[in-house]
Amino acid sequence: MTVPVQICVVAHNEEAHILGCLQGIQSALDKAQDVVSEVHIINNGSTDSTQSIAEQYVASKENWFAHEVLKGDKANAWNLGLYEYALKDVLTIYIDGDCKVTPDTVNGFVQACNEKPDAYIYAGIPKTKGRTTDDTIRKTLEGNALSGNLFALSPRFVRKVRELNFKLPVGLIGDDSLLAWVSTHDFKLSNGRLEGLLVGVASAEFFYHRLSPTSISNIRLYIRRLQRYSLRHLQQCCIRQFLEKYDEFALLPNEATQLYDYLSPKFIRKDSVIIRYFDSRAFKEANLNKHRELPNGR
Repeated sequence: MTVPVQICVVAHNEEAHILGCLQGIQSALDKAQDVVSEVHIINNGSTDSTQSIAEQYVASKENWFAHEVLKGDKANAWNLGLYEYALKDVLTIYIDGDCKVTPDTVNGFVQACNEKPDAYIYAGIPKTKGRTTDDTIRKTLEGNALSGNLFALSPRFVRKVRELNFKLPVGLIGDDSLLAWVSTHDFKLSNGRLEGLLVGVASAEFFYHRLSPTSISNIRLYIRRLQRYSLRHLQQCCIRQFLEKYDEFALLPNEATQLYDYLSPKFIRKDSVIIRYFDSRAFKEANLNKHRELPNGR
C-alpha cells in the first residue's frame, strides 16, 4: 500500500543552502518505502539565485516543482502551500530552505502519522547544537514545542484547515508559535490546551544554519533577528487579545497589521535593557503600520 506525501520547501534568499536542502529531501524519499510524493519549492521574495538553483534541480525530476512568489513572506508562502500547490488531504511536510533533513525523516513522519492519526502536527527535532537545543528537544518530544524549520501536518489537520478556511495572517512573525497554538487548542482558545495533538518525532531530524558573530553581515542578521523576535512577541500579545474576544483562530485577519489595534504599552517587556529596547522599537514600528495594506503580488 502506497502512502501519499506532500512536501513544501519554503525558501527566501537561500542560494547557499537550497541545494543541500533538496538533496537531503531526496535522500529521505529514497529511503522511504511505499511513499508517493510531490515536492513544492515555494521561493518567496528572493533576490539571489535560489530560483535558478531550484529550477535546475527539479528539471529532471517527476513531481518536483519550483514556484516563484514575488512577495517575501513566510506566512503567505505557508498559505500558498496548502491552498494553491499541495492540494491533497494527505500528510504534508513543511521544511525551511536552509535546513537539511536526515535520511529517516520522511519515514519518521509517516510512521508517526500511522501510529497517531488523530494528532494534528508532527514536530521535527533539531540536530544542530546550540545553547538551548537540549531544552528544545525535550519540550518537542513532550509535545510542548514546535520548530518552524521542520514539521508535518496530518491529513486530519489539513482537512480541518481547509474546512475552516484557516490561514496565517500575512506579515506574521512566528508561524511555528501560532501553528502550535492552533493545534494544541483545536482551533479555539476556549478549548484550552489539549494533549496529543502536537507530537514530537524523534527520527525526523534536521540540521539548520546557525548565525555566529564572525562577520559584519551575520551581526546585522542577528540584530534583525532580535527585532523580529520583539515584533513576534507583540503580535502574539495582540493575537491573544483578539482571541479572547473572538475565540476562533480561523477568524484571525488576513494581514498581521490588522491586529495592531490591540497593541498596548503593557506588552513591552522589562526583562532586560536589550529586550526592552527592541520591544519599544517594534512597538513604534507596529503603531506606524496600523491598517497599512501590504503590497500585492505572488
